[in-house]
Amino acid sequence: MKSKRKLSVMLSLVLMGTLISACGSASDNGQNGGSKPAATAATQSEETNAGNDSGKASGNNDKTLDISMAYFNIGKAFPNRENDEFLKKLEKDFNMKVVDKVISYSDYQEKLQLWSVSGELPDVFSHDFINKETYYTWIEQGIIRPLPDDLSKYPNVEKVLSLPDTQNLKVDGKFYMIPRLTYRDNDSWALDKALVVRKDWMDKLGLQEPVTYKDYSAMLTAFAKNDPDGNGKDDTIGLTFRSSSMLTSIAMGTLPNIANGSWVKEDGQYIPYYASEKMTDVAVQMRNLFANGAIDPDFAIMKTNDGIDKFGQGKVGALAGQATPNALKQYKTAWEKYNPDVKFEDAVAVIPVSWANEEGKRYRFTNVAFWSESYFSSAVDDEKMDRILQLYDYLLSDEFLTVKAYGFEGVDYKKEGDKFVITRDKNEDGTYVGFSEQYPSLHYLFGPLAAWNQQMEYEDSEINTINYGEDIIALSHAAFKHHLDSFEPIPTNYAIQFMYTPAKAKLGAINPSEDITKLMLGKGDPAAEWEKIAAGYDDKGLQEAIAEVNEKAKAEGIQ
Repeated sequence: MKSKRKLSVMLSLVLMGTLISACGSASDNGQNGGSKPAATAATQSEETNAGNDSGKASGNNDKTLDISMAYFNIGKAFPNRENDEFLKKLEKDFNMKVVDKVISYSDYQEKLQLWSVSGELPDVFSHDFINKETYYTWIEQGIIRPLPDDLSKYPNVEKVLSLPDTQNLKVDGKFYMIPRLTYRDNDSWALDKALVVRKDWMDKLGLQEPVTYKDYSAMLTAFAKNDPDGNGKDDTIGLTFRSSSMLTSIAMGTLPNIANGSWVKEDGQYIPYYASEKMTDVAVQMRNLFANGAIDPDFAIMKTNDGIDKFGQGKVGALAGQATPNALKQYKTAWEKYNPDVKFEDAVAVIPVSWANEEGKRYRFTNVAFWSESYFSSAVDDEKMDRILQLYDYLLSDEFLTVKAYGFEGVDYKKEGDKFVITRDKNEDGTYVGFSEQYPSLHYLFGPLAAWNQQMEYEDSEINTINYGEDIIALSHAAFKHHLDSFEPIPTNYAIQFMYTPAKAKLGAINPSEDITKLMLGKGDPAAEWEKIAAGYDDKGLQEAIAEVNEKAKAEGIQ
């Protein structure tokens, strides 16, 4: 079977623009909170809705089916099923009962692996292991089932899987997953790696916006050591992180591909980024930043979002995270909890996550158009698969995107011409009751189950103004435009990124981020320590993978 595999992806910005209309990001007043990537919400016009298949349930659904699901936030989706009108309507429309099998971002890999061995995989589950050895093993062992060859009954699913790039995700001519699209195009990733800095601290300390590594090091160290809050205490932090995934992105000025984990071409051959000679410089720079006090001393033990709270407390000079409208709203919420008298937008600025390289060139983050995929247990028969695909077709429809953004017409909003007028209840502070409370199954599960659709976060719409506020939107949009206009995307060959070879699929045993963390905490010479770590990668099949990839690239004419 392996000899038949075809998994060479050329993701195209233009092609992704043909995708179905998508929806954007949300705070608690909108949809899909707490997802990875950042939570999303959106708006769709009547004109858009009129031109797309609604995705409503069709066919013979007389039999009620129990459908088990495992999605990252499903543990929050069903606090009270009887009070969730969206869930009740969805289960009625599709004549199904959703059975939750709880996973989270911290344990999904372990749980799904255990369930695969015990034969207890849910009917539908989320994972991010496409093109890895486990993915092919599960196909060979019949643990996951393919989608039907004919998807014409599910036009919105078919649109996603009919793009030239997703066509190439087939294995032996069949799809074994539905990719969960993050953005409509690769440019929209630009602010998923950024620094939100205390510009008021910069002004107080006489610091200009940093450009070089030396500038960044000086600024972050000054935040930590020069008493920027003026309380006379040694209690401030230079740089902290929203999540551990942001750690090595700080060094993308030295090695751009470290931020998106892609392969690079050096000395005429493709190699994983961590095999690059520039990784020695990365190791030295990261160690020095930590040793000089520029990086949060607790970075190695922090949980996701701990850094947001630290930033809100006024103890951090720079926060590495997203700078999308939704992310900035999260930071602002934490800020206002501790600093009610200081306007968030007046105290902060958004700057590049990393420095310029030696030639003065700067990069912005970019990545493949999807993160994670939906899979289906081989225990799912054709009848249940049909029902699941009906559901996914609805979740990918424009009709659902309007529900996802605004709720139910006549209950949560009304239309006045083309304008959406929100009518749902308000909290005591005047904010609208969030869908996380009103329709938790929509907010935590069904909203992002089929696609993230984050690009709508940047659109001018009533729901975005409500969710984020005009000041946050202006701050994020200005930073987004600056990144697009001023910086180059990470040079990434997606054909190499998604190429399958047996040895390449086994490289998951290598964890460079974990190794960099250990190196930063160490005391020896960082360059020598990295050379030793890199030599150990050869024992994990690195050279075999490099040889296979380059041989296949040559055979396929990939430059």
